[in-house]
Amino acid sequence: MRSLTPRQFEQFIADVWQECQGWQTEVMDKGPDKGLDVIGQPPDGGPKTAVQCKRYAEGNKITSRDVQQYSALRQQWQDVEGVTVVTTSSFTSNAEELAERLDVKCLDGGDLIQLVARYEATEILEWYAAGKPSNW
Repeated sequence: MRSLTPRQFEQFIADVWQECQGWQTEVMDKGPDKGLDVIGQPPDGGPKTAVQCKRYAEGNKITSRDVQQYSALRQQWQDVEGVTVVTTSSFTSNAEELAERLDVKCLDGGDLIQLVARYEATEILEWYAAGKPSNW
């Protein structure tokens, strides 16, 4: 997953949620997106979730300051109630503690590996890693 570009990583996360979990997802346009990468809505039509995607190297952890910033996404978007931060890396212990208090869901690199295995999404990952070929 770290071999994907940041944009491909955002699209990959949106596709896994949509294709494997039945969510309606929208990858936000490049540029000034107020920190929002993906908006997702569960299959039951429940509240929308703002998803912040961080394709980081292993040692580059999400900090409590990052979590605090991302938790504000629910105030910036009128119809968003949940916030999820997804990273190929990990979270500091302070970030995890703050996320729990602020009701921000955290998915680290290990969680992503389990998610790909659980939903058999290896083919989606390989498609992105191959540069999204049209003849796939």
